[in-house]
Amino acid sequence: MFAADWRAVDTPLGLPGQRQAICTRTFFVPLLEGLAPKAPDIHYYATSLPPRRADAARLARLIRGHWGIENRLHHVKDRTFLEDRHWVKNRATAYSLTFLRSVAVSLLHALKIPGRCGRAYCPEKIEYIQGDVARALSMVCGEQ
Repeated sequence: MFAADWRAVDTPLGLPGQRQAICTRTFFVPLLEGLAPKAPDIHYYATSLPPRRADAARLARLIRGHWGIENRLHHVKDRTFLEDRHWVKNRATAYSLTFLRSVAVSLLHALKIPGRCGRAYCPEKIEYIQGDVARALSMVCGEQ
């Protein structure tokens, strides 16, 4: 990640009050041999924070914090529970389902799989408790 004085960035955007431009790159490493590497994701941000109040390290923390809720909650709800594919006409039902999915994601984040030293993802955790009512209830009651 790098930050630059906004005035040094030649852009037609004309964003008033912007003081810095930030560029982030996310690199991907193939997990299996033979897989082609994926091109890096590049994102640009603009901020009104002057360099004396926010250096590149602080801006990196702010960006990670901003996207943290997306990565920990919304991405999981959409990818694991396919939330964006479900359409409900009744607003109260939609709010209830959204709340229940959020609770389910929170419970799954708290679940530890015995014998796993690393982090398990939500689909793995769902598979771990699937079909075992006692295991699921102990998770909900906080006994695991």
